[in-house]
Amino acid sequence: MLLKASSLLMTVTLLGGAAAAQEPAMRLSTRDLAEWIDRRFEGEWERSKIEPSAVVDDATFLKRTYLDLGGTLPRVSEAREFLDYAGEQKRDALVDQLLNETRRPEKHAARTAAHWATLWRRMMAPGNTPEARMAIGLEPWLREQFLANVPYDELARKLVTASSTDGTPVVATNPQMGMSGGPAVFYLATGGKPETSASAVSRVFLGVRIGCAECHNHPFASWKQQDFWGMAAFFAGVKNGTVADVAVAKIRPLNGLEDYTAAYLGGGPAEVPAGKTPRQALADWMVSRENAHFAATAVNRVWQQLVGRGLTDSVDDLDLASAEEREILDELAELFVDAGFDLRWLMTGICKSRVYQRGCVALEEGEIPPPGFRPVKALQPEQIFDSLEQALALPISRADGGARFNGLRDQLISRMNEAAANAPEEYRAGIPQALLMMNGRLTAEATDLEQSRTLRGVLDAPFLNAEAKLETLYLATLSRRPSPQEQEFLLAHVRKETDERRQQEAFAEIFWGLLNSPEFVLER
Repeated sequence: MLLKASSLLMTVTLLGGAAAAQEPAMRLSTRDLAEWIDRRFEGEWERSKIEPSAVVDDATFLKRTYLDLGGTLPRVSEAREFLDYAGEQKRDALVDQLLNETRRPEKHAARTAAHWATLWRRMMAPGNTPEARMAIGLEPWLREQFLANVPYDELARKLVTASSTDGTPVVATNPQMGMSGGPAVFYLATGGKPETSASAVSRVFLGVRIGCAECHNHPFASWKQQDFWGMAAFFAGVKNGTVADVAVAKIRPLNGLEDYTAAYLGGGPAEVPAGKTPRQALADWMVSRENAHFAATAVNRVWQQLVGRGLTDSVDDLDLASAEEREILDELAELFVDAGFDLRWLMTGICKSRVYQRGCVALEEGEIPPPGFRPVKALQPEQIFDSLEQALALPISRADGGARFNGLRDQLISRMNEAAANAPEEYRAGIPQALLMMNGRLTAEATDLEQSRTLRGVLDAPFLNAEAKLETLYLATLSRRPSPQEQEFLLAHVRKETDERRQQEAFAEIFWGLLNSPEFVLER
């Protein structure tokens, strides 16, 4: 994913030309989509008399985009190349390079596919329960879908209609070992019952939480108990660890007195066509263009992951959003449908927009977020590890004792999961997580002059003076150069030591401070 200066304009030209040749007539280019987003929000801000935040500098954009699209920091060489290049289209080119496989432009880059598989898995099965942890077995399958840029309606259809292949219970195996239970693991990870399946599918794909209507009518929304059990009937074959379909989609609640027939949410009884299973009929209804909730929920979730907050107050309560609140979302969802439910197209257009590239906004308590509001985002545990792996130049092979294989990655993610948030704008990290970063094995070895690969590479380089060494440590950890004030203060801290060993230890202290700074674990 090197961003070579000489290839910037070529990247934009080739990718744009290839996409244009294959696009349907109604489909916008990603540049046109970005401009549509900017015009739409700027008009909204003008009407509401809102002064938007300024567009961020190149270093902030660089770190933000790498974390959002690839889940990790750029290499020092990549950061230098991007920051030093003066071309006008370099931000668009960076987005294209991160989202495209160089030799196969129809595919997501592998790193992006892996990162978004993790994000989508966490969204599908939030929390840190044993069931949610089973959802890790979904990641290899999700990664394949993102890598191939499978249209989102097709991805959803595959998952909703997934079944046990041979009638045996679904088993979620270890994805680190290259094994998984496939899309049917979704049902196991969300409870493995018709009731939990109905709740999960409705929330994930329709942005509706109907679980409160399981025992009584929903206290805040219009959903009735019969709506909940009508959806649950589609999943009557999900039980005892197996995922299958039943001949007649009916269900009777435990201790209930009546059967409920499968019914589309908010509609009448479902008519299952001959030759189709109940869940296939549900998928047909769910992904149809007439079902405005499906495309809007997909767009809202992508927007939340990239910008930090959805286009409505809650991405899981789309049914409670007002028509005014949904206006921009629904218009963007229509464009998404016109583009063939292309997630890569949507992500590219959002990241190329000035709305995405604006600075974070700090709100007063109780203040209503303005349209396009960007909060500071907390990194997911996997992003923290992957960023540490990059910044510390950790060994990545099994033979070399890579942290992905010796238990350190699992340990860090497990501890971070204790306080992991369900939304990007939430930050719940506490003392155990802070101590893990400050005193854990990874950080301790990273700042040890004898063991740290990054420190040794920087401090032993004969061609780097003190200023260049400090700059390299900043680029490795924060993807930016130190400010003049930081450079003056920290170099004074180094140069007050006359002994070479003590100067090296001073650089190690600086490196430790950068790794433990809020800027390292937060995205602005």
